[in-house]
Amino acid sequence: MEVINCIQGSPEWFAERLGKLTGSEAQAISANGAGLKTLVNKLVAERLTGKVENGYTNADMERGKELEDEARNAYELETGDTVTKVGFCKLDDDVGSSPDGLINDDGGIEIKCFKDSSFVDYMFTGKVDTAYEWQCQFNLFVTGRKWWDYVVYNPNFKKSLIIKRLDRDEVAIEKIKAGIETGKAMIKAMMEKLNG
Repeated sequence: MEVINCIQGSPEWFAERLGKLTGSEAQAISANGAGLKTLVNKLVAERLTGKVENGYTNADMERGKELEDEARNAYELETGDTVTKVGFCKLDDDVGSSPDGLINDDGGIEIKCFKDSSFVDYMFTGKVDTAYEWQCQFNLFVTGRKWWDYVVYNPNFKKSLIIKRLDRDEVAIEKIKAGIETGKAMIKAMMEKLNG
């Protein structure tokens, strides 16, 4: 794995992840079905045009961008661990991920900054959304690390930080690997046909 030091969201970061299977689509990759086919079409389009389609954004995502550094600092204060910010972790020419941070030699962090009602729901249930679980497992696969802290942050609450450690799940990682291999084969076949 190669760590590309760039700012997430910058033109360099978009260029690094262009046409690659990444953690943000880990659930579709691991399911290895119709969602993967849709993703492959998008990635082939990116490779052919050299452009990323305008990504979807919403108020939750914008809040996450605004509060991520604050959440990372709160995590460091709570745990005593130093979080190293990274741009893009490139596994190979087709695969990579953008962790919210790496911790020491064994861990990483995924930060979510929920709106108030979603934060209350998470405080009550403690249930990690399936898509985020897959994203963390994808990051574990790409980085080769042992654990990932899923961090939920909202400064409007007295207990503003909730940390849940997710260990490496080899069964999930085998599904991710299978989806990646299928995705790579589909991308290669489409690129050869369209460029041929």
